[in-house]
Amino acid sequence: MTAAALFVVTGATHWTLADGTAHPTGYWAEELAEPHRVFREAGYEITIATPGGVAATVDRASLTAAANGGQERADAVTAYLDSIRDSLTAPATLEEIDPDAYDLVFYPGGHGPMEDLAVNEASGRILTRALDSGRPLGVVCHAPAALLAARREDGSWPFAGYRMTAFTNAEETAAGLADRAEWLVQDRLVELGADFAEAAPFTPHTVVDRNLYTGQNPASSAALAHRLVEALATDADSVVKRLRATFRSGRTKPLAWRLDQLRALRTLLTEQSEAFLAALNADLGKGAAEAYRTEIAFTLNELDHTVRHLEEWLRPKPAAVPDAFLPAQARVVRDPLGMVLIIAPWNYPLQLALAPLVGALAAGNTAVVKPSELAPATSAAIARLLPRYLDPQAVAVVEGAVPETTALLEQRFDHIFYTGNGAVGRIVMAAAAKHLTPVTLELGGKSPVVVEPGVDLAVTAQRIARGKFLNAGQTCVAPDYVLAVGDTAPALAAELAAAVRAAYGDDPAGDPEYGRIVNERHFDRLTALLAEGRVVTGGTHDRATRYLAPTVLADVPPAAPVMQEEIFGPILPIITVPDLDAAIAFINERDKPLALYAFTDSDRTRQRLAEETSSGALVFGLPVSHLAVPELPFGGVGESGMGRYHGEYSIDTFSHAKAVLDKPLG
Repeated sequence: MTAAALFVVTGATHWTLADGTAHPTGYWAEELAEPHRVFREAGYEITIATPGGVAATVDRASLTAAANGGQERADAVTAYLDSIRDSLTAPATLEEIDPDAYDLVFYPGGHGPMEDLAVNEASGRILTRALDSGRPLGVVCHAPAALLAARREDGSWPFAGYRMTAFTNAEETAAGLADRAEWLVQDRLVELGADFAEAAPFTPHTVVDRNLYTGQNPASSAALAHRLVEALATDADSVVKRLRATFRSGRTKPLAWRLDQLRALRTLLTEQSEAFLAALNADLGKGAAEAYRTEIAFTLNELDHTVRHLEEWLRPKPAAVPDAFLPAQARVVRDPLGMVLIIAPWNYPLQLALAPLVGALAAGNTAVVKPSELAPATSAAIARLLPRYLDPQAVAVVEGAVPETTALLEQRFDHIFYTGNGAVGRIVMAAAAKHLTPVTLELGGKSPVVVEPGVDLAVTAQRIARGKFLNAGQTCVAPDYVLAVGDTAPALAAELAAAVRAAYGDDPAGDPEYGRIVNERHFDRLTALLAEGRVVTGGTHDRATRYLAPTVLADVPPAAPVMQEEIFGPILPIITVPDLDAAIAFINERDKPLALYAFTDSDRTRQRLAEETSSGALVFGLPVSHLAVPELPFGGVGESGMGRYHGEYSIDTFSHAKAVLDKPLG
């Protein structure tokens, strides 16, 4: 798809001076011609718009040899403007412009027209929308004056607190404009709360704050346009080059930068929670309460825990030095790895994109986030909003499917963090091996639940159902099947049916908090698994709405299809085993699970499961709960994955523990 840029200028033919006289002026030639050329050469389709659609007017003074550093340059600028004359004489009508139709908005500068745009409602609407949508916005020289017209519905100025630069008081004074203008750009921006970055007069100077790109004077025009093109480039090669250059600059290493990014991420989640909840509902039918708890609140907890402890975690850790080397000092320093790739899955498309990002940023890295194309609404929301809050030179979002992911995997990263299934995990690992890139693989597997006789089966069933049917069973650590020891299966099955009714009512399809299967392919896969076993509760489904009821199956043969792969849906088989020995043997004969859950009153059983089985986590009494304990590592083992994260373990994952030994020469 061709990228589109909107250039906003005015058709003003005069500038009203402070004394009331009309001064002929217009857009400044270099400020329009140079960015236009840069964007056109980058393949952008450019629309020029003016208030009322009247012809754009050039400031004739900007075409002189003196203004361009020589006649040859002046002729080149004039020739370029002549080449786009049709779009300047018959521009689009600003009032009719839909800013959402463009990938970026750009305001070339000019003396008089900027005073017109500073009070133009159509321009203010476009500016506010561009900022709030997260799309890049470029303004040059006097163009920040146009920002004065921007207002949100509550009347607030959306650019308050943004760092920006523009034509300064010193420049306007030196150019002889200060004594004629009704107001000075720098003064007005500061008055409204902008964080103004002043540079030496007539010195090229650009400032980027989130999605706002500003340039100090005409000489900054081309540089600013190039920065916008680079920021919007989504091809793997361009993104990687940009982020690697940022890391090499050292800007991500200071603790202050890391904390700023984490706090900005928190602001994103709080300010844009409604947008994310709507996207999650569109993708997975998630109810607002469940989506907030498992996606937004979970990530906020991870953020808060990290911010609270990060300075402590990053302190060098002293190491003892053998007597033979004394006097000497030794310590372990956590160095950021560099540039990391985070590939997120579709089942928790927000949490599993942003929770690893918390660790990557806290450790001082730059990061590429690849959301899942199977959750398109959430992917689009992340791509649109993340650059608005985080450093766009350090964090990039690349959307797409297999071709885009493949292109990313061809690049060299310093770490790859993948959450998903084992088949793709092998592809990721093979690609990483070409560059000797370390990987974290957060996979899945069939997580069993052992239920022994003597436990409170009503409480047990409630807790199993809560963990299993969360997100319609589409949770990597959800209980996958139950191993009912001895004669517990019939009573447990009845209690599970009661627990489902208590949680979702007689018709879960009508419960707004019960989700849907992500797509028809997964729906068809899941309904095929219902062929064997006795339905205790559930079993109903509707392909048109991707609804599959919370389902419990009893009398399931161990060789049934539902027991051959991770279910990843709202189907819970019950397998009867005679004793704990048989349960342990059943677990150990299969791939190591991501989690092993058990309900027991026996300390001996707890000890045996801890010593005689291997799993990513071992949890007694409350499935899925270990994810919310920030001091615990989360990760798999064997087929269920490799590596770990959450809390300080994320810092370990995204850092290199560097040994430092200092032996004096004297």
